[in-house]
Amino acid sequence: MITYNLVNNGIGKVVLTYSFELIRHGHTVTLLVGGPCEQEKVDEAVAHGIAVTQLPDKRSDTLGYFEALSKALDEGQFDICHVHGNSGMVFPELVIAKCSRVVVVACHCHSTGCEHPVLHRVLRPFVPRLCDCMFACSDEAGKWLFGNAGFSVIPNSFDLDKFRFDPQARLELRRGYGIDEDVYILGNVARLNPEKNHAFLIKVFEAFHAENPESILMIAGGGPGEKDVRALVEASPAHDSIMLLGNVKDPAKLYSAMDCFVFPSIHEGLGIVLVEAQLAGLECFVSSNVPQDACVSDRFHAISLTETAERWAGEIAAMAFWPHDRSKGSFRAGSLEPFDISSSYHLLEGAYEAALDRKGGRE
Repeated sequence: MITYNLVNNGIGKVVLTYSFELIRHGHTVTLLVGGPCEQEKVDEAVAHGIAVTQLPDKRSDTLGYFEALSKALDEGQFDICHVHGNSGMVFPELVIAKCSRVVVVACHCHSTGCEHPVLHRVLRPFVPRLCDCMFACSDEAGKWLFGNAGFSVIPNSFDLDKFRFDPQARLELRRGYGIDEDVYILGNVARLNPEKNHAFLIKVFEAFHAENPESILMIAGGGPGEKDVRALVEASPAHDSIMLLGNVKDPAKLYSAMDCFVFPSIHEGLGIVLVEAQLAGLECFVSSNVPQDACVSDRFHAISLTETAERWAGEIAAMAFWPHDRSKGSFRAGSLEPFDISSSYHLLEGAYEAALDRKGGRE
């Protein structure tokens, strides 16, 4: 599998989750990483039997990256090369894979936006021609990269039971952070990148906090935008009530400590954290730019980013203090099954096997 980075973000979690399942089912997996690697994630991968090769950085040493990638694919004798990305910028990796000794070339889209929209539009038409398999985390993400070509939706799946509401975890985490039970916590779990829209999130909280001064905003996640987010927090009139937790090793328990989830993302391939939050019984207030694939329950409330922060705060406040049983929820029929790794893994494996059969397998 090829990925730009191996860090605690959405793509990183998906790559590792499916890699673990492939290993568990007897396959061999190598990760070729062309950017930042967090040692904790590398150690986790290696502990599960995954080989990790860190290539030269794609952005700072592009030529060195392409040369190392070509060499790794030629020498690796891989049956399948699965390229993960967000846009037509995966084009070079697909060309290199197609020119290598790899039998099947797969591409997997994880977003509906990117940093280089012009290059994306130029390169996108060539992507389907280079792929034997096309995957996306949602229908919107698939159309963003593959257009009307025949792609398959392979959801960002995980262990569902791990994210169910845990009252004991709620009590322990709140005690650990020194937060009383009656304090209302707005939560957000996301990579600290501009597309996650933390600037607007903080404005929403400021409006909510003005009417509910005992409330807290809890932000979990790290990333290249951390310095900017920290500056926004320090400048906020509600800065004493905003918690920046950084990367959290086990966010599953963190959801239980929260009272609602706010996610004003500018663009998303899916927004898997929203599925996790709904499983934990949280009311989720979400940008209307987030794909409806992430709506698995009646706790998903989409609001346009053209609305004011005050309007968002009002929507949250209108539902904030309603009593409800978080251990129960009204989930859409069949909506959770695609996110169960035990079932969605077989979609991936089946697509691999079908492509290998079409190509005649390894010579």
